Amino acid sequence: MIIFLENHGEIVLSILWDVYPMSGGSDSSAIGVVLMDEYNLKILAATALKPMSVREIAYKFDIPLASAYRKIRELEGFGLIKVEETRLTRDGKRYKLYRSQVENFEVSYHRNTLKIKLHIKWKEPEVIEKSILTQ
Repeated sequence: MIIFLENHGEIVLSILWDVYPMSGGSDSSAIGVVLMDEYNLKILAATALKPMSVREIAYKFDIPLASAYRKIRELEGFGLIKVEETRLTRDGKRYKLYRSQVENFEVSYHRNTLKIKLHIKWKEPEVIEKSILTQ
């Protein structure tokens, strides 16, 4: 069901709810929800510039470490971020450096149709269009 709200982000999220279900689980999350999350966007932007560890991400954006790991897993599940390198600390513990796979994405609305164009490095751009007034 689509609920019209003043916040356009919420309209986007409700429309995309069924378009991209998260793989491998009963969670009804959608890629639109992931892309509209403030911290996920910051993580994708920062890791597009250079690979970063989860600890670096948590520190940079003041996110609890457990939440940062959860966000990375979510982004990884959609193929939006991937491990670029695994390193060892001085005491022999392994940690991963992550890099964004998103080249760009565009969200537009024109005459009752919401359109999202998502370009991930390793595949052709995808275009998702959804009429807002029909279900």
